[in-house]
Amino acid sequence: MQSGWRKELSENFTGPVVLPSITAGLVAGVLTVTFMFSYSAVIFTGELSGYVPRATGQLLFGGVVIALVIGLFSELRGVVALPQDNPTAIIAVMIATLSQLPGGALSNEMLFAQAVVIMVLSTALAGVIFYLVGRWRLAAFVQLIPYPVVAGFLAATGWLLFKGSFSVMAEETFDFARLSALAEVAHLWLPGTVFALVTLFVSLKYTNVFIMPGLIIGAVALFHAILFLTGTSSEEAIDQGWLLQPFGDGALWQPVPLTTYLSADWTLFVTEFTGLATILSIALISVLLNLTALESAFNRDIDVHREMRVAGLANILAAPGGSLVGYHYVSLSTLGQRMRGDSRLVGLVVAVFCLLTMTVGAGALSVFPKFVLGGLVMFIGLGFLYDWVVKSWSNLRRGDIAIIFAILFVVEFIGFLEGVATGVAAALVLFVINYSKINVVRLAMEGSSFGSNVDRPDDHRKVLSAEGQKILYLKLHGFIFFASSIKLYEEVVGALLRKEGAPEFIILDFQQVSGLDTSAVHGLVKIKKKALEVGTQLALAHVPEEINQLLHEEEFLDGDAVIEPIFKDADSALEWCEDFLLRTAGIDPNIKSLLIDDQLEKIFEIKSDVEGFRSYLKEMKFAEDDVVSEPGNERRMLLFIEQGTISIYLRELDGENHRIRSTGSGSMVGVASFFRQGNVGALALAIADSHGTAHVLTDAAFERMKSEDPDLALKFQTYALEYVSERLADNLRTLSLILRLEE
Repeated sequence: MQSGWRKELSENFTGPVVLPSITAGLVAGVLTVTFMFSYSAVIFTGELSGYVPRATGQLLFGGVVIALVIGLFSELRGVVALPQDNPTAIIAVMIATLSQLPGGALSNEMLFAQAVVIMVLSTALAGVIFYLVGRWRLAAFVQLIPYPVVAGFLAATGWLLFKGSFSVMAEETFDFARLSALAEVAHLWLPGTVFALVTLFVSLKYTNVFIMPGLIIGAVALFHAILFLTGTSSEEAIDQGWLLQPFGDGALWQPVPLTTYLSADWTLFVTEFTGLATILSIALISVLLNLTALESAFNRDIDVHREMRVAGLANILAAPGGSLVGYHYVSLSTLGQRMRGDSRLVGLVVAVFCLLTMTVGAGALSVFPKFVLGGLVMFIGLGFLYDWVVKSWSNLRRGDIAIIFAILFVVEFIGFLEGVATGVAAALVLFVINYSKINVVRLAMEGSSFGSNVDRPDDHRKVLSAEGQKILYLKLHGFIFFASSIKLYEEVVGALLRKEGAPEFIILDFQQVSGLDTSAVHGLVKIKKKALEVGTQLALAHVPEEINQLLHEEEFLDGDAVIEPIFKDADSALEWCEDFLLRTAGIDPNIKSLLIDDQLEKIFEIKSDVEGFRSYLKEMKFAEDDVVSEPGNERRMLLFIEQGTISIYLRELDGENHRIRSTGSGSMVGVASFFRQGNVGALALAIADSHGTAHVLTDAAFERMKSEDPDLALKFQTYALEYVSERLADNLRTLSLILRLEE
């Protein structure tokens, strides 16, 4: 891994990305210092404000470590990782609560020590959690976040950056209720707005890597030229709000001494457990959201688990210095990309800048006009809004667009995490609505056009063709939940109430059903009650064990409306229903035996042909579970079943045998493989279901027949061709029906 980043850095220093990367890193570094100062000011207010420089030094230490580790080892080139602002408000509340203890038990120094320990603990624990989440690959659920939510998250990030840019340029917040106050300082933010718009336009139109650095350097140089020409000093420019206030000279960072940990009251952390847990929860959610957002922003897939491990190690290393929890910073990470300088130099420059600031001082930052820094923040924000709102308008469906705007609305008026939660909830509602429109009935066929794999005589087939509409086969698929179960109920009830009469049997095939929720089970119970009212029986097939358990818990299988037991597959259910219809018509579905002479008389009109053909056959006895033929056996033979039944199976990829045909007395087995050219042998597995008798025509006997009595062989070949053609025609009719139903 080391050789990889070293090689990349070496190439970056000599490649065309060096100037835009360094420029992006410097801009991000300046913004980082201002961010760290502001985070410290949020935590330490009032009487504790004197600790802001020390706290800023601690955060800059975290910036050095986190920016360096993640910048070098992340899969994303140009990523900027820093201590985040999420914990600041929570820690501020925790410190404020401690400061209000009865009797003023804690001095300012002790309150500072408590805050530092909270920062160290939360960062170290977050690092461990991040690493373990990545190590145990628990971050997969982040991939389930809907795309519109990610787009809304990025759009909201852009909106907050746009608003925040006014605070940088004019020290005035963008608030719809206080637009008049913002208008009073328009002279401070209008130049930055123009700079942001020009920068955005140029970055979208041109791709040259020197354009962005040139715009920034040009804006800074033009500003100082105007100051020189107007005779305005730097102090006056600072007083007028054009330049940053001095941050002070000298080193900011001081190592956290052991006395800080010793002076902290560790018993108080028991009462502050909720706050600490909140910090860790928000950090975990935020880092996963940021990684998802960066995948979309960088338009590439990343190993989220690897990123979590890297972020975990970075936080563990940064914790002893008193840093806040840190991870990938979405807005600054895209700066290098937009400047055409997405290389590891960006993160390295940010780390070096933080290091110099915390050890030497931050006085030199006053050279940067605030409108340039704020304009760059606005540029990033407008870029996000353009990418995820403007472009999405023409690329996404209106429902997805509504989710993006809902997130923006909630983020603006309530909060950021609440906005993301609203987006997830809205996406779930939209998913439920859209998914409920999908019919869970994949196939719906009547028994007259779709039969079992049992090979039946012509008289049986005629009865089933006439009575087959009394069987309705429904192949279900997907996850059946409360919304989709309504459509299933309506379709079944529609079949039960049809004018030509309700079917006697409805087969529900669960082979492709991934699961049911409780509402769907109750929907099936309603179907059962309706079927009982009209005298229809339900046959269930291919029911997974977990669904079977749910049905038993609801006592769905009890009563007369459901056939028990549950059938192992749809073919078994169809066979059972067909047998019932044949018995109702006064026909025994189980043919005991059909003598070989009677079978041959249906093939040959002349008795001498019957006797001649029989002379080439050999009698074969078989017992239950005997393997009659199997693939791999090159010996070809054709069986005429006189008594008993044989099932034909194809072996599935998972090793299971799938029955494709059930043959009984009067059927032929092995016709297709018998007449194929070459030594192909049997095409499928044939297993006896009961004891019986068959008459076998071997390939050697047939070759002898062709030589001794070619006319007889030709007559049999003609019959065999008609036999196979008829079966093929039946299969094609079924296939055609299925294809039409799935259109």
